[in-house]
Amino acid sequence: MFAIRTDLASELAENGGSDYSSETNVIDGVEVTSVTLARDDRQSGRRAGVYLTADIGRIWECGREEFERAAAVTAKLISGVMPAGAERKCVLAVGLGNSAITSDSIGPRAAAKMLITRHISRSDPALYSRSGFGCLAALAPGVLGQTGMESSDLVLGAVKSCGAACVIAIDALASRRISRLGTTVQITDTGISPGSGVYNSRRGLDKQTLGVPVIAVGVPTVVDAATLAFDLLENAGGSVDAEAVRQIGEAGGRMFVSPKESDVMAEKISRFLADSVDLAVHRGMTLAEMQEYTA
Repeated sequence: MFAIRTDLASELAENGGSDYSSETNVIDGVEVTSVTLARDDRQSGRRAGVYLTADIGRIWECGREEFERAAAVTAKLISGVMPAGAERKCVLAVGLGNSAITSDSIGPRAAAKMLITRHISRSDPALYSRSGFGCLAALAPGVLGQTGMESSDLVLGAVKSCGAACVIAIDALASRRISRLGTTVQITDTGISPGSGVYNSRRGLDKQTLGVPVIAVGVPTVVDAATLAFDLLENAGGSVDAEAVRQIGEAGGRMFVSPKESDVMAEKISRFLADSVDLAVHRGMTLAEMQEYTA
């Protein structure tokens, strides 16, 4: 049996299984699928909980109105899993990934584009109170090879330092289908394991390790090469016997495919995710108002 590689709960649910149940609705023109996992899935590593998947389309090609509508829906989904009142205390956004690798850079890029306000509440309380700001701090911890430290250790220090009520962790994911790359956002309150999408899983970021709720927001940017080859062969009606599975696994193992427009996609998606988090935290402001404070 070939092990399909994906970080998306909606794709795991498509394969069936009594532990998965799903429901799809349309919110302001955006299709949102809610997948409930009744208990931990040991085979995939997914934890029990609710996974929300928004199909945002190729937002790097769409107009401003469509972009903002999808960002508003994504913000609603994020707000829905945030602890009540977290935006008035402090929300810590964490951009996971390696900024030097395009397909892995959406987390750090998004963190750099957000409207950060925690310091304003202290340096200019009058501006903070009249502008409709929520309290947002951000961190891009890099990767182990760059810092020599686990991301979870750096994030834990930041949580304690800023008194965060919750963490929003943004990371790149892996999908089983090319059509989902950059077009899907997954949101869950079960936490995240940095690097798991490319077989480089690090210590998890979750309530157990950080002491506060962790909301994971991810967008698939790569497809596992073996999974892609298996899907293409199966869809074409080719042979998928045990020997074919073995050869696909050997040839495609630990190789990943990303779209040719990855640079444009990563830049636009990071802007989209930054806007979505900003809307979820700064609830008294519009995107136009927030853009007056950001580059």
